Amino acid sequence: MMEKMPSSCVLRKWIYALTLPATLVWIPATIIAHASFREQPAGQSTDSAKPRTAAEAFKNVKILKDIPADQLLPSMRYMTVALGVRCDYCHDAEHFDSDDKAPKQTARKMMTMMLAINSASFNGQREVTCYTCHRGSSKPVSIPKLPEIAAGATSPALATAATQNAKPETPSNSAEAQSASLPSADEIFAKYLQAIGGAESVAKNTTRAENGTVEGPRALHATIETYRKAPNKAYAVLHAPNGDVLEGVDGRVGWGRRANGEVTDESGDELARSRQWAEFYPGAQFQQDYSRFQVRGVENLDGHDAHIVMAWWPTGGTDQLYFDTHTDLLLRITHQIDSPLGSLPLETDYDDYRDVNGLKIPFKVRVSRMDGTTTYTWQKMEANIPVKDARFEKPVQKPSSEKPAK
Repeated sequence: MMEKMPSSCVLRKWIYALTLPATLVWIPATIIAHASFREQPAGQSTDSAKPRTAAEAFKNVKILKDIPADQLLPSMRYMTVALGVRCDYCHDAEHFDSDDKAPKQTARKMMTMMLAINSASFNGQREVTCYTCHRGSSKPVSIPKLPEIAAGATSPALATAATQNAKPETPSNSAEAQSASLPSADEIFAKYLQAIGGAESVAKNTTRAENGTVEGPRALHATIETYRKAPNKAYAVLHAPNGDVLEGVDGRVGWGRRANGEVTDESGDELARSRQWAEFYPGAQFQQDYSRFQVRGVENLDGHDAHIVMAWWPTGGTDQLYFDTHTDLLLRITHQIDSPLGSLPLETDYDDYRDVNGLKIPFKVRVSRMDGTTTYTWQKMEANIPVKDARFEKPVQKPSSEKPAK
């Protein structure tokens, strides 16, 4: 498992951004704890073009050895949430590859059982997960709980009866009638473009610098700065208490540098999302990223009616985009962080839109995960400032003998 916060852990950021046609949408980094899994020596994979497996990249992986290496940590994170535990429940914090702890052996047996059930009963589809039984507890509950009737709670039996006795919807309230009155996704996107300033305002911006603060779970307080350059370069640095954490995209390559000086390459889903984050002029990227869209209806978000646009990824996952019916601005994006063991929800809310060189940009962004909410508050943004291309290039890896500066 991962996600422990001992002194040996380093803060690492997850950058995810979603882009709309000829518009700008920002989802800044969410800061998560990154446990110090120790990779095996380089050279395990002879084919550099072939992604490494978890067994090739990490020590002593038994059950999930054949999954892509970049899917192991999301899988471990999923287990911590599904069982309501931290990394050290199964792992020795100083020796993650050790098998000394009994819960680690049990976890391997449970994963084997879960994979066997899905293979034998669901044609290999991921229908049963850790959360199916654990529901956030390390010990699954096998005895049903009595329904709560006090404080106005409705029992399952009453809820079922109410559903069965409910009158059918009238044609005016039916899903078909509502769908016919909704704008198309293209119309919603076009109104959004105008709401943030229009195509001309987008075109006159070529670079941008952003400075702000990050507040999050476990008393996280740090400052963050990002630099962007059209069309597809971005760089961010988190000034954390134990050292700066960096991540960047040079237009093609995505990279990260941890507080201890270790430099990593991004791949798979992480790289795809970082490239989206780096898009300064999204243009047609939105249609390229998703295979199709559907406007599902209107929902109230904190007093704001919002159009809900469903967006399907080519891989099958879906995101939901919420646009204010009055201002046409983006209010929320919800999506799932997928892994071989299960998916975790992530919700991003946008607030406090302000004008920056003709563009309306959210100065407050809240990213909600299972472990809490991280809030990004931008104090200052500057447009069209000089930014050298070298800033976005991948840093040189420090020798292993070199200690990071304090």
